[in-house]
Amino acid sequence: MKNKLYIYVVAVMLITTASCKKIVEINPQNQVTPEVALQDVDGYQTLLISVYDRLQAYGYYGRDMALMGDALADNIFTATAVSGSRYDGQNLNNRNAHYNIWGNAYAAINELNNIIAGIDGLTSVPTAKVTLQTRVKAEAYALRGLIYFDIARIYGYEPNRIPTTGTNANFNKSAVLRLLPTKQVGEADLKPRSTVLEVYTSIEKDLQTSITTFASLGASVPTNPYRITESFAHALLGKVYLYWGGKDAAAVQEFDKALATTIAFAKLSGAGNAANDFKKVPHPESLFEINYVQSVEVVGVTGSNDGLFTYTQPTGTNASNLATFAGQTVSNELNALIETADDRKALLFNARTSTNATIFRWANKYPGSNGAYTDNVKVMRYADVLLMKAEALANQGLYPEAAALVVQLRSNRNATVVGVPITSAIVDYIQDERRRELFFEGHRWFDLKRLGKTITKPAQASSALPVLYTDYRLLAPIPTGEISLNPALPQNPNY
Repeated sequence: MKNKLYIYVVAVMLITTASCKKIVEINPQNQVTPEVALQDVDGYQTLLISVYDRLQAYGYYGRDMALMGDALADNIFTATAVSGSRYDGQNLNNRNAHYNIWGNAYAAINELNNIIAGIDGLTSVPTAKVTLQTRVKAEAYALRGLIYFDIARIYGYEPNRIPTTGTNANFNKSAVLRLLPTKQVGEADLKPRSTVLEVYTSIEKDLQTSITTFASLGASVPTNPYRITESFAHALLGKVYLYWGGKDAAAVQEFDKALATTIAFAKLSGAGNAANDFKKVPHPESLFEINYVQSVEVVGVTGSNDGLFTYTQPTGTNASNLATFAGQTVSNELNALIETADDRKALLFNARTSTNATIFRWANKYPGSNGAYTDNVKVMRYADVLLMKAEALANQGLYPEAAALVVQLRSNRNATVVGVPITSAIVDYIQDERRRELFFEGHRWFDLKRLGKTITKPAQASSALPVLYTDYRLLAPIPTGEISLNPALPQNPNY
């Protein structure tokens, strides 16, 4: 998809919280009005593609959602001598060094609201476009659920994990629920933040609507994972239930549906393929990955300054001999978790940079598979779903069943399966396995947060201290401009 190609064609009123200047940004008068642009199915698909483009942003899935969670936790040691100041503050959990998706996320939500509110009202839709109309609607609901889920877990707590002590005690505010499009300045009402439970309930409803809409098309296996599919919608709903707490049986059902061969494109990588599959486009395990076209989206200094490749590959000594601002290295603790014979060990390598003699350990999950500085972002992989299902089973006391899934994954990674516990010890073992499997994919911070655990830090980061679950820094700050404009919107505590 072409980055931002369609944003300027379709004129919708975007909720903007990043600029700190306006609650509503109105497009210039010389642009096409919504009434003209959204008059047929192709117009709505154009707007949908704009949302996918927003996910590509480096401050969203293009980099931060894929990597920052490891820097905020313990999988990444940010080597400041070579990092070019990238993630220095995040690795130390400095105040305000956190995710910042609010403005982009709400702009995307408003575009999705326009689709959801209008696409069923189209008249005289050609027979050849009816399926596309349904698919766009299904994707729009799932994307809205995904984006609200991201807002909820970045800026708020999970339903059953609200702390009862500390500066954030009993703080249950989450996202601002905007479910109708804003097309006029006067429509941008100053809404308060909804509760954690209200937001999760809304996310659940969106994903269920998406699944029902997809199902009306009949079962089909997608040819690639570059757009939202029924498989991903089921998996995301299962993930929401896992974060929700107390909904483990429902989560297992959704994970099973997500991996059903009648709708699933993803396959678990076979033994010996774990490292090489990260060089494939798309990754064989992806239920959904965000695609980048190097010649379109990564131009000028964009990729060389901000891309995943430039954050994680040593400058001058990577396989492509490209200059980078890499400083996000593999922590000693993460390396120690992965045994030598494990296929995932091949994703780690030792190298110095061309500017520093110190040898660091690097992760090779972003090797420039789509061209210079360019890699797709894996939003959800088969192995992630397998481990989430194992966790949901273990939460129900089904320890042998959970262990069997871990054994399946480890067998496919050529890792030893002796000693995989079939007792309650499997609960912690699964989290270690998630760390081994999903490192440098952005999950670690959210896994520790949703489980109410202390955020541990790499021993190499000697000035970094563990972040307790009661610490205010567990939540990201809402942009100050938005707080100033909207008195009904409480800032997260202590910011």
